[in-house]
Amino acid sequence: MLNPGFQRLVMLDSAGYSRAELPLDDSVSLIGKNNKGKTSLINALQFLLIIDKRRMNFGAHSLSKSQHFYFPSNSSYILLEVLLPDTGTVVLGAVGKGLSGEYQYFAYKGELNSKDYKMDDGSVVTQPKLIAHLSTHGHMVYRYDDKEFKERIYGGARKIQRDEPDFTVFKLEHAADAKIYQQILTNTLKLDKLTSKLVKEYLLMIFTRDLANSTIDFKQEWEAAFNDVNRDRMQYDAALKNSVVIADMDNNYQQSLTLKGKILCLRPLIDHALEEWSEHYELQVEQVEKRLNSVLQQQEEFTKELTKKTNLKSQLDQKIAGLTKSNQEQSRLEAKFTLISDRSTIEMNAKFARQAYEKQVSICEQLKRKPLEVIDRELKKVNTQKYQLTGQLNTLGNNLYLELSKLLSNEELERLNKAFNQNVFQLASDTYTIDIQALKTALMQSPQDKLTALGITISLEHLLPQFEQLTETQIKEQIEQINKEIKDLNELKEASLQAKKADDEKERLESEYQQRGIDLKEYDQWQLLSSESSTREFEMEKSQNQWNQLNTEIDSSPERLKELNQQEQNTLDKKRNLEVGNKTVTDLRDQRIDSRELFQYLETQKHHTWIEEKELVLESLPDDLTAYHDDCKELESITTLLSRHLKDLHISGLTKYQTAQSRDEEISSIIKFNNCLEDEKRALERMARSSVVNVTSSLKELRNGLDTLEHKMQQFNRLISHRQLSDLRLFKIKTMPEKALVDAIDLLITEAGQSDSEQNFDLFNQKNILDNVDIDQAKQILIDEGNARQGLKVSDLFRLEFSVAKHGQEEESFEEIDSAASNGTVLMAKLVTGLAMLHLIQDKRHQVKAVCYLDEALALDSINQANLIEIAREFGFSLIFASPSPLTTVRYCVPISQSHGKNSIARKSWQIFEQIETEELELELELELEVM
Repeated sequence: MLNPGFQRLVMLDSAGYSRAELPLDDSVSLIGKNNKGKTSLINALQFLLIIDKRRMNFGAHSLSKSQHFYFPSNSSYILLEVLLPDTGTVVLGAVGKGLSGEYQYFAYKGELNSKDYKMDDGSVVTQPKLIAHLSTHGHMVYRYDDKEFKERIYGGARKIQRDEPDFTVFKLEHAADAKIYQQILTNTLKLDKLTSKLVKEYLLMIFTRDLANSTIDFKQEWEAAFNDVNRDRMQYDAALKNSVVIADMDNNYQQSLTLKGKILCLRPLIDHALEEWSEHYELQVEQVEKRLNSVLQQQEEFTKELTKKTNLKSQLDQKIAGLTKSNQEQSRLEAKFTLISDRSTIEMNAKFARQAYEKQVSICEQLKRKPLEVIDRELKKVNTQKYQLTGQLNTLGNNLYLELSKLLSNEELERLNKAFNQNVFQLASDTYTIDIQALKTALMQSPQDKLTALGITISLEHLLPQFEQLTETQIKEQIEQINKEIKDLNELKEASLQAKKADDEKERLESEYQQRGIDLKEYDQWQLLSSESSTREFEMEKSQNQWNQLNTEIDSSPERLKELNQQEQNTLDKKRNLEVGNKTVTDLRDQRIDSRELFQYLETQKHHTWIEEKELVLESLPDDLTAYHDDCKELESITTLLSRHLKDLHISGLTKYQTAQSRDEEISSIIKFNNCLEDEKRALERMARSSVVNVTSSLKELRNGLDTLEHKMQQFNRLISHRQLSDLRLFKIKTMPEKALVDAIDLLITEAGQSDSEQNFDLFNQKNILDNVDIDQAKQILIDEGNARQGLKVSDLFRLEFSVAKHGQEEESFEEIDSAASNGTVLMAKLVTGLAMLHLIQDKRHQVKAVCYLDEALALDSINQANLIEIAREFGFSLIFASPSPLTTVRYCVPISQSHGKNSIARKSWQIFEQIETEELELELELELEVM
């Protein structure tokens, strides 16, 4: 009898399959090479079970690309046969609409027969004709959109037609859990994507009805309870935090009062001096101009005279240098020709050098012959010929050529002679061996005009024979001829070497001949310099005396020039100071700050009386006016600074005196408040102790939620812990509290839970309610974490850890399930976890067997495979293994085959394993023994 659940999956022209029929009612070994369509087959179920496109997961492929992959045409089908407890057998399907990749959901009551989808001509029925075609086979088909199909699969749908069957596959404890069920189901088909984070998220969604569902804004809760205290505390904290600023503001305020008094005292004196300034300035400028003109005239006259002397000195420098050079040249030539009696001696030497050079040129012309490099190349060539002939003579009676001539025909020998080097044929018999049969075979297998050997085929058409077997007499005659050529070439080389030496001698004599000509010119120059020696000595002495006098005068000029420049600079500085002072007075007079609004009513404002006496003189008016102007700017700056301090204090929260009648009054009140902060602190303590502290009710709700979750996880662990997973003796999922958060909540709950209210206040405010470090730290942790997480929830209070232990080993905990064990064991743990979560959501009264999927099944041995099959069965699932090789632990072995470039799975290719009863097995063994 069939059990309710999935029966078969059929795919037509989808996901690279021409046709696929996969059993789903029991465990399956899906066999195929890697990347050959196993995962694609299982992922097809997402269209019928997940339905919501936002929750489908096709790995690296986009949804759009996947839709075109699964529904490339309007005759592409994904069909699922399900046996439902109440309705019976139904078919759920999706059919492509065409090239767009879109698809249409449909369902009908009845068994799945792939022949029902064939037309009379054998083609697959297209989507527009589907309903009419199936009606001819007695099927009443219902079409749905995504939302309607989802409602029918997961229950809670309103029937469109009166006789519409109930297509509910997954009846859940709560219909609203369809979303989480789909998400977990997706991960049972793709176990590599199931992470610790997802397990936590899914468990929270499953247990959400048993946990506090609200998000707590702890900061808001705290502030509501301490609103009045915090308002006054804010003023106190602002003043305390800015006490240095307020003290600085006090100093600035006192300074402003002093400046106001000073400005009131000096303003009439400044006004009087400004009236007399113009006349004073014009008189001073006239005096400075006269002095400057006198200094400039003296500078000009002195500079002209200095330039004249400098030019004359430069001319003398050049003249003295020329005379010195002539004397040095006379000394050099005199040393060179000291031993020469007269010019005729040098002329005779020049004549002899010219004659020797001309003679050597004639000799070189006679010795011009063939170049030495050509002779060396010809010598090398004839020596090589001699070596080859000598080698042939040594092996004349016993060489490779003679041996081959006995074994091969003339035509065969000629083919080898064209391909081999001639040195090879004159090898002696002790340097080679011949496999005549292999040689003849190679020659026979090669065309007449080619030769093939060692993988190389050589064309012999344009090659000449390399070796000619000579007689002893012929060889000796050629050797004798070559020896003669070598002798002639060596003699010619010797003659060429003598020609090179002659060329070198020619170059030496040419250089000597040229030097004799230079000697003649230098001798004549020496005679001339010697005759002018006395004249040069007189000119040198005269020029040196003039130079010394000029140099003394020029050396003393910088001091006088510096004196004149300093007089000019002093006069210019005085003029510039007058101009700067006048500009300063004019600018400040035209831009008087004391005409601004701040200074209009100084005499009516609070100020300190200025008691120092001050007399102004016109010479110092620029400095005095600048100082007065600076005082005005400083008063403005201090006033601005006080305003900024007030603004900053307002921003910092000190606003209690903001409504004062004047700014001076507000400043005075703030300064007074700052000086009485200790009294204010005691007043705040009294207010805090009279406030009602009630901030822990929401924290208790969170804490209870964590306790409830831990209890639920104990139940969940009982569901998974007794399952045998590989070599593990223990596997469970633990909730590990976030220590800082939970400790902060526990501290506040514990302290607030004291029975005596007065004691409660004291505990909250040990030493000082405003400065309780532990409470303030706990409060800040909850506020910071709440801000970071947009409020606190139960999920923020813990993290999951996966605890495993092998037999004989200690328990270990891991935050990520992938790190907990080997790859195979992790896959088993993920599958058990996912199935257990699905089990929690399902309505236990409505059991429909679904499917789950495990890739890389060969990572598990047969025992673990069998354990997983049984675990899946207990949770209400059939397990599909995917691997390149068949498994023997399953009910069905289903291979994927290929035809015409497409995958296919035929029902006739299923291999079904049946359990053999023990008695039947024993009987068969006995019969076999009897026959033997």
